[in-house]
Amino acid sequence: MPCGTSGGVTIEFEKIEVVNRMKKDYAWETVRNYTVNYDQTWIYDKIHHEINQFCSKHTLHEVYIEKFDMLDEHLIDVLQEITNLWAPGIEIIAVRVTKPSIPKALQ
Repeated sequence: MPCGTSGGVTIEFEKIEVVNRMKKDYAWETVRNYTVNYDQTWIYDKIHHEINQFCSKHTLHEVYIEKFDMLDEHLIDVLQEITNLWAPGIEIIAVRVTKPSIPKALQ
């Protein structure tokens, strides 16, 4: 997933994993409202948006070094907040983001 930092450098996250669970009591309602592909709407699309927001607000140094260790937790918090509001049957268990790759010219 490409991502542009506030300084204009485009970096790329190769892998983002999200572990989620559907609460049994909300399964019918969630699938009825968002289909069996609920995770596309409430997880994958939101992750893409949140990664872009995170990168655009921070410099390359912040994204790669200073704040990278907080990114997983930030994404869990943001995803859980939005799903609690719109799709309360989804529980975000874990998010794992690989270290982004930096353009060779800057390495």
